[in-house]
Amino acid sequence: MSWINKIFGREATPPPTGDSPPELEAELIEAEQFAKELPDYLLSDRLFWQIVVDTPLGARQPKMTLGSLFERMQHLASAPALGPKDRERLKRIQEAWDIARKSYPQQFKQKLRRELDSYLHNWKYYLEQRRGDPERWKEDYEVELRNRRRVELVVGLLGPDAPPGLLEELKEWEKEALAEET
Repeated sequence: MSWINKIFGREATPPPTGDSPPELEAELIEAEQFAKELPDYLLSDRLFWQIVVDTPLGARQPKMTLGSLFERMQHLASAPALGPKDRERLKRIQEAWDIARKSYPQQFKQKLRRELDSYLHNWKYYLEQRRGDPERWKEDYEVELRNRRRVELVVGLLGPDAPPGLLEELKEWEKEALAEET
């Protein structure tokens, strides 16, 4: 894709700048790779897109979704320790996001809907399991809450294309599922 090359150039993952703490640089490198692969990802059938990147903290193998890329962009943008050179790199990631969203609107929506379905399924499964065995599943709450947060994130990304009333319906379902424990 020529627009991706215009944004990032043809080089492989750029070396760490030393401009930010290693954890933020690792996250930035992951986000850059996600952004570079957006066109291929959007045109594929896969929802979870495996990548491999070398970071200052070693090799990583995160799975990309639109929600996970957006989460990284949000986190990096709000990180005070992200240095000026790395903020410029983040701007290129955000530019790739915007161009991909405009260039592939249907694929973007389809991926987000599939991602929403996946997170909803996982969150509802957790609540059902917790309803059946509250003590066993209570310890997993913080980990599973990530799926709940991602539901909200993806609903926000879908905007008017999100199922109407979904979050309200989900809150009622959660209230019922968790009320049985008290």
